[in-house]
Amino acid sequence: MSSDGNGAKHNEVLQDALRSVTQAVTARPRVTLWLVLLFAFVCVGLTVNYLDFKTKRSDLIDPTADFHQRWMDYTKEFGEESDIIVVVEGGESDFTRQVLEELGSRFTRETELYSNVLYKVNVGAMSGQGLQNLTPRQLELGLRRLNGYQSVINGSWKSVSLANVYSQLRYQISKNQSRSSHKNVSALLEHSDLLTSSMLTTIETPKKFKNPWPSIVPVDSRMKLKGYDSVYFMNDSGSMGFLKVLPTASQNAEDFNGKTKAIDRAREIAKIVSEDFDKVKISLTGIPVLENDEMRRSQSDMVKASVISLAGVSFILLLGFRGFRHPALAIVMLLLAMAWSFGFTTLFVGHLNILSVSFAVILIGLGIDFAIHYLSRYLQNRHEGENLSTALENSSATVGTGIITAAITTALAFFCATFTDFLGVAELGIIAGGGIIICAIATFVILPALITLADKGVEPKKLPTPLQGKILRAITSKAPFMVALFSILVIGGIGSRALIFHDHKIESRVKYDTNLINLQAEGLESVEIQKRIFNETDRSVLFAVAIANSPRQARVLKAKFEALPSVRHVDDLASRISGNITNSKQRLITRYQNRLATLPSHPGSTLSPSPRSIGKSMESLHRTLKRRKDAQSHKIAKNIALFLKKFDELEFKTQVSFLKFFEKHSMQALYGQFQAIREASKIKRLELEDFPHVLVSRFVSEDKKKWLLKIYPKEQIWDAKPLEQFVTDVRTVDENVTGTPVQNYEAAMQIKESYKKAALYALAVICIVLLLDFLHSHQKWLTLLPPLVVVIFAAMTMETRGTGYSPALMGIAYAAMVVTIGAVLDFKNMRNALLSMFPPLAGGFMMFGLMAIFKVDLNPANLIVLPLILGIGVDDGVHVVHDFRQQMFAKKSYQTSSSTINAIMLTSFTSMVGFGSMMIAAHRGLFTVGLVLVIGVGSCLFVSLVALPAILTMISRAENPQLSVSKKTAPVKSGGNAALQPGKRPTKNVA
Repeated sequence: MSSDGNGAKHNEVLQDALRSVTQAVTARPRVTLWLVLLFAFVCVGLTVNYLDFKTKRSDLIDPTADFHQRWMDYTKEFGEESDIIVVVEGGESDFTRQVLEELGSRFTRETELYSNVLYKVNVGAMSGQGLQNLTPRQLELGLRRLNGYQSVINGSWKSVSLANVYSQLRYQISKNQSRSSHKNVSALLEHSDLLTSSMLTTIETPKKFKNPWPSIVPVDSRMKLKGYDSVYFMNDSGSMGFLKVLPTASQNAEDFNGKTKAIDRAREIAKIVSEDFDKVKISLTGIPVLENDEMRRSQSDMVKASVISLAGVSFILLLGFRGFRHPALAIVMLLLAMAWSFGFTTLFVGHLNILSVSFAVILIGLGIDFAIHYLSRYLQNRHEGENLSTALENSSATVGTGIITAAITTALAFFCATFTDFLGVAELGIIAGGGIIICAIATFVILPALITLADKGVEPKKLPTPLQGKILRAITSKAPFMVALFSILVIGGIGSRALIFHDHKIESRVKYDTNLINLQAEGLESVEIQKRIFNETDRSVLFAVAIANSPRQARVLKAKFEALPSVRHVDDLASRISGNITNSKQRLITRYQNRLATLPSHPGSTLSPSPRSIGKSMESLHRTLKRRKDAQSHKIAKNIALFLKKFDELEFKTQVSFLKFFEKHSMQALYGQFQAIREASKIKRLELEDFPHVLVSRFVSEDKKKWLLKIYPKEQIWDAKPLEQFVTDVRTVDENVTGTPVQNYEAAMQIKESYKKAALYALAVICIVLLLDFLHSHQKWLTLLPPLVVVIFAAMTMETRGTGYSPALMGIAYAAMVVTIGAVLDFKNMRNALLSMFPPLAGGFMMFGLMAIFKVDLNPANLIVLPLILGIGVDDGVHVVHDFRQQMFAKKSYQTSSSTINAIMLTSFTSMVGFGSMMIAAHRGLFTVGLVLVIGVGSCLFVSLVALPAILTMISRAENPQLSVSKKTAPVKSGGNAALQPGKRPTKNVA
């Protein structure tokens, strides 16, 4: 067993090394700083000329992952770019078509920015083959429905006047009351709903007409627009139109704003066109726009946050050090260290991605901590009477060991991310880990040189006196048991709020939210319009894609996909190409031709409609529906009552005019449906050449060997559960399916698992580093090597036998053996090493409890907080325990050093202010990053300066009962005197 004294002695080699570095630097401070500046300029030059930026989400994913390989195969055939979707709202169908024409002509002219402008399709040969794509069952159902309109087809249009239609609906609903007629009643209620909703919409918005007739057969919606040479992309009511356009390859620049130029120009065009057409709203959405808006908003927020962060950190440092000079030295050191870090990033990684670009913020938050610890100890040493060079040497030799340990553990916590599958997290780990090591090196190379020049000839009494923390020190030293008990109760009480007992198992209240929309700023136009598209059409901006090798295979896949419960619709081109028509289907289509042979050349007309007669028919239906018990009947009855109320408020002439308008358009809509079915019943072959290139290029590969299917979800799939269900369902049909939803799902799961693995690896590595730091020198290898041999042998045995093994489980087994052996061989130092982990573990537990209280979930943005909190917590714990060991070696009852309190409070508050500045962000992802960091750092601060010192005080008194803290006890001298350096003569204290 080693004594604690031995535990302090084994760091002498590191102390002497740091002391030597400081002596060399302070002997020639100007030469050192010139060399530092030269190296910084070289690093900046490398960065400016060679550092690249990758901003695509696909750049974050492991390129060897199977799901990503399928995505890359898809992009090779059909291109990686997604459509910018321009949405037109606010007019009737004719008006919407005019706006789309104007938009289309403008976008088509902008060839440098856009390609594949799609807003309409010329019908041409496509108009006559719709029924060939229906199943025999669908065709038979359509024939039965068509039988009900035979008198109208033969010329008796009076039967579809409003009065007759409402009377027939009332009669048929009353007649079909039995359960066996449930399907008939459902169809009648559907027709009643359509008709009443159409009349209500038209009376509320004059001249806006909505088709009141249910579909006779499921003919393509483009066939319903008979009378136009072109079919425009609109919803059924014509109130919403769509234009899709791809940014050209020249807009594929790897900058942080992606397709900014193309999107900005699209918004300019939309604004110009909207000014030419009154009462129309033109908006942009689509994946490129959503990602671009997110990036631009987050950039804007980060600029504001950086300004606030810099001001806040500077203010905290000014308060903590009670002066300007020393905070300025810390900032200069940090800036030079960051210049070195950019050079390191350029050499070892070569680029930044949308995750690793945040490493600068991480270094500001963590790198400044080393300077704060160093300056706090230096100023304490000077006020205790040491001269400039001695104070710097003793600061390096004492607090320096804690800085080195904290830097190594924090850096390794990040380096462990390189073992994960998510490329974005792995690259962030390399860059941030290297940056942390560089900041620690800069603390011993740059900061002493700056202090030597800045404080030369300055008397100690003129130096600022940092915060002493006298009240906190007094409380933890006088009543350690009560403080420890209170702390444990607070940590346990708050942390337990993160847990819930459900279904005989413990679950976390803090969930992982994969919804990327929840990261966006509230009220963002591109987000709101994509929601309206989903609600008012059968489309979503998100869709999965499958690739078939032939039109026949594509048609088979389409049928299987559309049978899935989570799929709303499948878009393809193969199903529009003529296939083999069976004899039975040909006979059914011929029956459609015969039924519609007598269709007149134009719709008929009725006598002038009678408001009184129509009103009575509607009131009669209203009474019938009110007697029914189902919700749909009551809804229709409510709409009838609302319509009649509005109708009664009109003058008689206006009532007649309205009814004439509605009946006319109603009959034209029904006639159009008859015409569409007649056109669709023509039996002829349709080839790929009959389709426009702008459509073919989106669904067929250039060599015509690959056929694309776009699979649209039935529910919004930004949320985790519907997304998982949708991806799971479509993979049952085709395991190679890909697309943005699949990428989002896999990436969200991969980043979650990556951070989980990184946390486990980091914990294991941190424990090993702490043991190397704390254990007696001749006990280290006995503690660490035998368990390692056992674990390697077990892994090799399992691999040889083909049973497989879990790296995480092996890591846990190794850690358990190391702790057990270390506790037997060197209990005190093992205990000290484990106590260093108390702040991140207890602080993290407390953080999750506060997140549950404030209802803050984890998400792909704020998961980055986990390694940060681990690093900050370990940093605090190491410095407190090092302070404890130094005092125990000096035979003092433990009382937290003023410099340790000052340093930890300053590092915590600067981190909270720096990272917390992101809470001003409108981007909700950045806001949660700032909020969770403030909560986590605050939790670690509480554990480090309240709970841990109280526990250490109790340990010191238990081990040395004869020691007590006198009221006259001088401030603790932190290892800079001769007592802490056996064999060295104390340096004379000269100001």
